[in-house]
Amino acid sequence: MLTPTQIATFHAQGFLHMPGLIQGPELALLRAESARVVDQGMARDGNHHLYHTLADGREAYWRSEDMFRRHACFRAVAVHPQLLENIAQCLGERFYPWNDSLVVKTPGGDAVAWHQDPPYGDPVRTTTYPTPNFTTDIYLDDSDPENGCVYAIPGHHLVGSVRLDDKSADELFTRCGAVPVRMRPGDVLLHALSTPHGSHPNRSQRSRRTFYIHYLNEAVYQDCYAAWGKPGWSVQQHALIERMAADRQALGYAPAWSGAVGLTADGLALSDATVPRTPREHWKTLAAALPPELVRARKALVPSRAAVA
Repeated sequence: MLTPTQIATFHAQGFLHMPGLIQGPELALLRAESARVVDQGMARDGNHHLYHTLADGREAYWRSEDMFRRHACFRAVAVHPQLLENIAQCLGERFYPWNDSLVVKTPGGDAVAWHQDPPYGDPVRTTTYPTPNFTTDIYLDDSDPENGCVYAIPGHHLVGSVRLDDKSADELFTRCGAVPVRMRPGDVLLHALSTPHGSHPNRSQRSRRTFYIHYLNEAVYQDCYAAWGKPGWSVQQHALIERMAADRQALGYAPAWSGAVGLTADGLALSDATVPRTPREHWKTLAAALPPELVRARKALVPSRAAVA
């Protein structure tokens, strides 16, 4: 369970590192099954593997979708009781797992250009949605500057779309307050979709695998993602979450509902009123409190004196 200080840190920075949340046999099985999926992707075996073109023209594997369909361990971890508690505390409203993928940076893997995740890369998104919107990133390997870890610019997630196209990658890495997000296997990162982030190439001989789950509040889905064609909350989603809980039981893990989150007719929600949590539409409140000059500076990514120094 997160403390009020940890929750406040997430809302101030736009990301939160939770060390060692996934451990033991659960982490071991996730790593093993992820390795199998990576082997399939590298061999172009099966469906829903994605590739991108390197600078030398070669195609490189970098991602696999629909992980919930591949093995029970990926469904089971999605309802890990402590993970659900932490998500519920930071989101503050009912939610459900909506999207999932395995993202891999293999040795020699290319840099990822600086960006904000959809929908915030669109300049039309002049403000950030009132309810927190973030991905849950379960790390399966060490992630550090040598193997191309994520760099994030804290504090810029509450101002909507940020101008990234008028600065070089070097400026964004060195002059705008970017910090490397170092992770270990089993660590989890809550990462706001609106946080500017990017990464260097993988210059090591170590892969970097991350299992991403995007948990959503239905209002955020309707505003940001309904046009994507992937359904939001439904009886099918409710049934999927029940199956996830059954998978945890079958694998012998801590039961999904052994923490402070339960499954309701409208999604997952905190069932313990004493648990510290985020107020409703908290990002709207925080954004409204930002001075206009600070909003302009953050949207333009004006380098801070500390970053320049």
